[in-house]
Amino acid sequence: MATELYIEHLDMLPEDGRGRIQRYIEEGYGLSMSAFYRCVIAGDFENARQQADAENAAAIPAYEEYLAKYAPVACCGSYENLSAWRGLGASA
Repeated sequence: MATELYIEHLDMLPEDGRGRIQRYIEEGYGLSMSAFYRCVIAGDFENARQQADAENAAAIPAYEEYLAKYAPVACCGSYENLSAWRGLGASA
C-alpha cells in the first residue's frame, strides 16, 4: 500500500505540529485545537503569526507549503473548510 503524501511529508513541519496536523487530517476538527493551528489550517497566516511561538513562527512557510501541496484540498484554506472537515474517514 502506498503511503499517503500527507504522511510522507509531515517531516517538513516542526515535531510538535506533525501529530496535530496528522490528527486533524485523519480525524477532523477538534475543539481543543489551539488558535495557532486553527489559523494555519484556515490559511490565515497573518493571525497565525500573532499566535505562534518562535518555532512555529519560523515554520509558517513550511506549514503553508505543506497544506497547499500535501493536505486534502477540502480540509484547509478557509475557516469554513476547517469547521466542516470531519476527517478522511468521513468522506468514504
